[in-house]
Amino acid sequence: MDPTNEFEKHDDAISGDKDQVAAGERIKRLRSFRGLTCAELAKRIGCTRPYLSAVENGRYPVSTKILRKLSGALNVTHDFFMNAQEPDLEDTEALTRDMLNRKMAERARENVGASRRASASRMIPVVSVTAAGRPLAAFDDFPTGGGYDYVDCPSDIADENAFALKITGDSMEPVIPNGSTIIVAPNMMPREGRPVVVKLESGDVTCKNFQRRGDQIILTPYNHAHDVQIFSVRELQWIYPVIKVVVDLYH
Repeated sequence: MDPTNEFEKHDDAISGDKDQVAAGERIKRLRSFRGLTCAELAKRIGCTRPYLSAVENGRYPVSTKILRKLSGALNVTHDFFMNAQEPDLEDTEALTRDMLNRKMAERARENVGASRRASASRMIPVVSVTAAGRPLAAFDDFPTGGGYDYVDCPSDIADENAFALKITGDSMEPVIPNGSTIIVAPNMMPREGRPVVVKLESGDVTCKNFQRRGDQIILTPYNHAHDVQIFSVRELQWIYPVIKVVVDLYH
């Protein structure tokens, strides 16, 4: 696709704000589930990252041509993006047989090497972050490359893209104290009523409890002295679940 023509209108594009938001949300969720960054997926289907980000966040309709490319790149049928029923990414009916075979093979390899992994130490990057501010070390979907501090990853977290964040501020106290470290697993689906890390389109990052009401994302602090935040899904780049909290009692 010629990047200069990406934002031109397409006659075969999904129509209706609600439909294009739903399709974009499913693309973003499935991309994250597959462990791909927005830039990586855009390269696979031959478009630019800004165009794909606009589609994912419901700001621009996606054409059937792009949907066919996305279906191939993400290994699902075209209907996955159009089905009126909300898909469960863990549901075997939403995945192709080829994907299921690969997942079964991966699980078999994991079972064989479980004891070996349990004794092995894996280091994950730490990205400093405030309670609702810009991270000190910027990253896109997953922190990669150098320039980070590292900590041991808990042995029960298998997500290869897991990373850690240092929390400052008291908005999530007492459950997540100021100065604690949280472990984030990008390839797991967030659950309502549980803590998540959210990156806004502005680049700001915050840690709050997650709820969703239609196209609205509700972010609630544990500390009632802080305000509840409400965003449209279009204002968010990603939402990742917080799996563990590590507290250093000496610092």
